[in-house]
Amino acid sequence: MHGTGKAFREFPVGATLVRVISDCVGDIETVVEAERLVISGYVARDLWPHEAVTLFVLENLAPLVGRLRQLHGLGEPEALQLPQRPMVNLYDLRHQRECFVFVNRQVMLAEGYWGDALAVEGLLAHEHAHPVAECAASGAARGLKIVAEAPAEVAPLLARLGETLSIGALSELFANDTCIANGFDAAMTHLDRVTVERAAANLAQRPELRRRLGAAMAAGTMSAAMESLLLRLADAQTTLAFALELAPFTRTDHAAQGGEIEDILRRRILPSLDKVVGEMFFALNDLYLLPRPDWASEQLLPWCDEVLALLSAGLGEGGNAVTLRRAETETALRAGGVS
Repeated sequence: MHGTGKAFREFPVGATLVRVISDCVGDIETVVEAERLVISGYVARDLWPHEAVTLFVLENLAPLVGRLRQLHGLGEPEALQLPQRPMVNLYDLRHQRECFVFVNRQVMLAEGYWGDALAVEGLLAHEHAHPVAECAASGAARGLKIVAEAPAEVAPLLARLGETLSIGALSELFANDTCIANGFDAAMTHLDRVTVERAAANLAQRPELRRRLGAAMAAGTMSAAMESLLLRLADAQTTLAFALELAPFTRTDHAAQGGEIEDILRRRILPSLDKVVGEMFFALNDLYLLPRPDWASEQLLPWCDEVLALLSAGLGEGGNAVTLRRAETETALRAGGVS
């Protein structure tokens, strides 16, 4: 992978060797210094599992997708999402000597993170928390997948949302718990504030979506029930994942900081959305207070079913039958992960 970038350097952070590879023309020192700070913070709390980190700071990740699929065994959904992500951490729990962090400058710029030292710190703290937070519950969740029984044109989107908010929620909750409980609470609060404010600004695009869907309904190519489902799905995709950010503040006794994020959601976002989506959001937030790292299947499966039943009822209200359910797979517990 060292042939990817134009610049290479390395330096120690305590006993950890950090390699930096970049093809960016501009300054990357904000990222490098945030990485140094995050590693030092986890080392100080005896939570750092690696001897080396390779930090790729790249203009975009699209050219790497094929190589990463080949070298790290990424599945199709993970590979397709990679170019849209601001940052990703590849690690292998069987061989924890090294991890590989990829920073996507174009996406970081678009999402308002580039050059914001505290936001970059929060992103890196979250990425590095994933291998630290791996546990029995997140491992058990990997043996599951989510399927959607719904109109064919939206079933894949619904299944992906259901997976993110049920079995995928566990690793996100535990990683956020790890960050907030171990000195990165201010960085996570700031990062969430930036992200939620950007989501609020993006609501300006919602009338155009309503206009396009209304035109399709008027032309007879879409039913009123499908229009309602697509609008609710768009609202859900925009908003419901914020419960994964909000709940960990309460889970780690930092409720006051979480209250700042909840206030922005209540003022800037939820009043503009379908009322059902707001109800789903707070119900999910309550459910996200429950998972524990030592959960086995006996606790995990009923909880997952409760999340999926909540989503099915909310998304299906208004005429379209939607059922999200879990399905056992033959996939064994992966030894590594993409965070």
